[in-house]
Amino acid sequence: MVHVSASLPFSFFPRLFLSQPRGTRSIWICRATQEACLPASHSRAVSGASLPFFRPAFAHIVPPLSLSLSARSSDSLSRVRPGLASGSLLCAKMETTLNGGGRAPSAVFHPSTSAPAICFPKRHASFSCYDGASGTSPSTTSGGSAGDLGAPVSRSLLGGRPVGKLGDSTLFGTVDLTATSEFRPMSQKYAAQYEEVKQILAQRGDLSKRVISANADAYYNHLGLNEYYFQTATAQTVASNLACVIAAKILNEFSHTDYFPQIQQERDGEVFLLARASLRNRKASQNFQVEREIEKKFLGLSGKTTPYRMQCYRSSGSFFDDPADENERLRTYFLQQPEYCAETTKDGVDPSETDLSKLLDVYFFANKRNTATAEIYRRLNEEVVRDSSGQNLFINVVPRGTGYRMDLAFRRGLHTKEFFSRLGDSVTMWGFYSQRKYVEPLANGVSIITTFIEELPEDQLTDFPEMSMSRRVELLVKAIRMQYIMQPCKFTELAQERRLTVHEAAYAWAVSKFIVHFSGTVGPAFGAIEKMVKHFGSATHLSHQELYELRTRLKLPPFSEDTVLKVVDSHPDMIKRLYEEFQEMHHPRAYAERGHVLKNWEEETSLKRDIQCLDSPDAPPILLKFRLFNKHIVRTNFWKDVKQALAFRMDTSFLPEADYPERPYAILFTVGTNFTGFHARFADVARGGVRVVQSFTTQSYQRNRDTAFDEVYKLASTQNLKNKDIPEGGSKGVILLSKTDSRDEANALTKSAFKAYIDSMLDVLLTDPRVVDRLGKEEVCFLGPDEHTGTGGLMDWAAMRAKERNAWFWKAFTTGKLPAMGGIPHDTYGMTTASIETYIHGILEKKNLKEEEVTRQLVGGPDGDLGSNALLKSNTKTTSIVDGSGVLHDPEGLDINELRRLAKRRFEGLQTSAMLYDEKLLSPMGFKVSQDDRDVVLPDGTAVASGFEFRGRFHLDPRGSADLFNPCGGRPASVTPFNVDKMFDEKGKPRFKFIVEGANVFITDEARRMLEERGVILFKDASTNKGGVTSSSHEVLAALAMTDEEFAEHMQVTDPSNPPAFYQTYVRQVMERIRENARLEFNALWEESLRTGKPRCDLTDVLSAKILRLNQDIHKSDSLWQDDELVSCVLLKALPDVLVPGLMSIETLRQRVPESYLQAIFQCFLASRFYYSQQFTDNLSAFAFFDYVRHLKDSQRSSTMKREDN
Repeated sequence: MVHVSASLPFSFFPRLFLSQPRGTRSIWICRATQEACLPASHSRAVSGASLPFFRPAFAHIVPPLSLSLSARSSDSLSRVRPGLASGSLLCAKMETTLNGGGRAPSAVFHPSTSAPAICFPKRHASFSCYDGASGTSPSTTSGGSAGDLGAPVSRSLLGGRPVGKLGDSTLFGTVDLTATSEFRPMSQKYAAQYEEVKQILAQRGDLSKRVISANADAYYNHLGLNEYYFQTATAQTVASNLACVIAAKILNEFSHTDYFPQIQQERDGEVFLLARASLRNRKASQNFQVEREIEKKFLGLSGKTTPYRMQCYRSSGSFFDDPADENERLRTYFLQQPEYCAETTKDGVDPSETDLSKLLDVYFFANKRNTATAEIYRRLNEEVVRDSSGQNLFINVVPRGTGYRMDLAFRRGLHTKEFFSRLGDSVTMWGFYSQRKYVEPLANGVSIITTFIEELPEDQLTDFPEMSMSRRVELLVKAIRMQYIMQPCKFTELAQERRLTVHEAAYAWAVSKFIVHFSGTVGPAFGAIEKMVKHFGSATHLSHQELYELRTRLKLPPFSEDTVLKVVDSHPDMIKRLYEEFQEMHHPRAYAERGHVLKNWEEETSLKRDIQCLDSPDAPPILLKFRLFNKHIVRTNFWKDVKQALAFRMDTSFLPEADYPERPYAILFTVGTNFTGFHARFADVARGGVRVVQSFTTQSYQRNRDTAFDEVYKLASTQNLKNKDIPEGGSKGVILLSKTDSRDEANALTKSAFKAYIDSMLDVLLTDPRVVDRLGKEEVCFLGPDEHTGTGGLMDWAAMRAKERNAWFWKAFTTGKLPAMGGIPHDTYGMTTASIETYIHGILEKKNLKEEEVTRQLVGGPDGDLGSNALLKSNTKTTSIVDGSGVLHDPEGLDINELRRLAKRRFEGLQTSAMLYDEKLLSPMGFKVSQDDRDVVLPDGTAVASGFEFRGRFHLDPRGSADLFNPCGGRPASVTPFNVDKMFDEKGKPRFKFIVEGANVFITDEARRMLEERGVILFKDASTNKGGVTSSSHEVLAALAMTDEEFAEHMQVTDPSNPPAFYQTYVRQVMERIRENARLEFNALWEESLRTGKPRCDLTDVLSAKILRLNQDIHKSDSLWQDDELVSCVLLKALPDVLVPGLMSIETLRQRVPESYLQAIFQCFLASRFYYSQQFTDNLSAFAFFDYVRHLKDSQRSSTMKREDN
């Protein structure tokens, strides 16, 4: 009997079909389960006979065999690997015929439980993947026996771990070192191990000495395994691996498959893998799958798990004897947990550490100290450390021997978790293979991958017949950089399948995102519906918000991601042609070849006609969207070598007018790893927040995805109306994250996505030779904090990143920065609260009420910006507070000093909420109900089943009635036409006399009208809470006007207890401007409402629209801007005098600040102040405006003369 078996690290067992020459007999050998045996068609009896199973190439392995089919084995494959109890075998009995002797054919059995079975001997467990150790004593056969092999000794116990040398192995295709006198075969260099390996195999009794000697010699001396393998592996390990190779050869011979098992051994923090590789340039090889598993389990590239170091070597010879399989190789992988120096192990290291002795594995550092490798690693690590984003890829490429050495360094994170396996695939794609590669995890969070690449055999270079090796290396680096920023998806698989190049796949990936987000539409019928709705009833005052909601409900769904992918998958030839068109329009090389002349768009082309002729309902409209994308890009960073995401500055004329009647000025579309980004602005000079949208379920992600751009459009449009009396128009950015499983993962992605979003935005804002500019003018964006971006120093980082990249606008790029960066924190100074309280004081003055006697219900408590500042700055009698913690209520009034104590805790960095209110201070009818409470009874006997639900609807509860309702927090649309009746008592009397909104869209427009029609005095958010945007605008102004030195001296607060004198005065004057603007708009709205009887909520929109229209008209005419006297007059009135003329003259200001920004200040001041002084709902003539301008100039002359007289 000859038994050759190898345990595999998974439940695979091949199905073998064995046939006698000329097809006279055949046998199946396969794995069986408890549920099924051989197929019925193959379970018939087969005549037994002596069969010459091995062709001449295998004659040295075993003599001819005779074969009979056994029943199901009684022993399970679990002998080979635990956990496979249901995996018994249907196996062949192989008997040796020696010395020409014969024997009668064995009986042939049909598979049945009653038939005798042939079992694998227990000793087969010794060929396990776990260093050859077995917990079971081996059995004996043919007089042979084997003792227990014992557990191998871990390399870490050998007094110093061997380290593979980068460059110590024989390169495939180099000079044959066996021809040199210094050459010693591996079997001689490791003679003791070599003999022990043969002895171990011989003791098993499964293989003849001839078979063992022939295969051991090939394994050590001809397969071309790296010496590091023999240097570090135990004899037991080598014996086990060699047995697997022999088994694979037999499998290849009889099953006609080139399968090779993946062998994996783990012990004491060290891992060894042996897997098949190929020199064939083909898709998704076994090696790619193996490396994906290694990456997932051991390399820790996501930054979540402890990383292993890795060394990988490819054999230079084939492990199959058949010439047809000469390209097949083996890869050996050695993985070890790094051992850092004692100081690093004890104290850790800073992410900015550059001392390699503290960062590298101690054995590796000792081996590489003062070498070229150490110098390369030092330089690359320093580049990664200097990169403030922590997300760029740094590459070193140098010729080495007949190939190239490539080192890639990056900081580990979620964006790099699958980079290693995709790197290997890119190498193969461009006609190379990795002879050896290494992964070194540095202790500071940096990983460095080193790979030595060689050309594939000439017959595998059919895709590059005339391309030089150096050019292919250049393109390989570009492909690697593109792979680095792409999210693994079906589009990357198209590249792995060689159906598209990496860049074509990246293009298709980006455009697919564009189609998903921009292909939905309400269609042309919406315009008619809008006109009809406006013509009837109260809908004559249909607001922007209501139009948006109606449009959203009628919008047809866009093409799904799956539909787009199916079209791309079915028409890769069309994608290639569309990519060529994309290149012709936007590639810097094509632009240079045309003599730096932009290519004009051609609407009617053969490509368009071919697309229209496709016989598919989805393909033509989807592929034409690709052309729409190509046409409307004005800038892209697609061909920049270093980038963190793909960014496309779009001309907005592609937006359907029916969907977006007021087109934004500009759109930035960004596609990156784990996110899609949008930025829309309604003016050349615009400012707005950037928010991150997180999704924790598939349903929430799909909902957020379907509304992402519409949300951007709505928020930017609303911001544009709110910004009517500051120079910046409205803008908004949204970063839509991929679905995450936890909040911690979402927060980690938020940081990385925000940085990639900002960096890619800078790519298309700043001049770069790799970005073709079809816009022809300089642009700048001003950003602010919003959901998930207001903490963690993200705004400060964005400004500093702009500075690193030499952006002239870096100081003004973001607002919401810390005072140390020149920021003016809204919450610290209560900027938004200043405008809200001005409206409240205006109402009280008009109604002749004392502040201390007015009761207030506040939504938003001491833990928020608006709630805490309202408690600190107002003297009204607060009777109710609803915040995230629950409901606090006292009809007699809550203690103002206790409320201010809670509010101050927020600014002291302490946790605070309404639930921390001292219960002793409550009156008999007062109460606190936490959102976590259950089954609570209120003082009046009311039972509250759920504190959470009670909190969510308390603003509708009659107990919460007060003079003033001031929502400064809470969810949008908390009051709608469907529940607005709860805002009135049983007699129809309003529960609140006055409503001043602080939170955005807490009450819908229709509900606002219903409240005003029934006597409530209401001022909406777009008028009341603009103090924050006014403060941010002045923060931008100071940053643009001052030099870096002046900014550091006057605006950057190094000592919070003693800010610069200029800073203190500037903040105070900004606060005065906020209150002045609020008073002017309040009075205009109050008077016009009394005069016309129209709801103030609608008048806010009318006033905003008229100011913005006049602003645009002033810009278009340009004649007023040419009047220097008028310009100086307006700028002196519009700007804080501590800046102009206090710090600089008006002439200096005009030299420093971009003209477009100063012109925007001039326009918005003229337009807003004119309408604030007029009966703005009337159709005012141009004469009224010019009369206003004349009085403005006369007033300035009079003021100047008085100053001169004094």
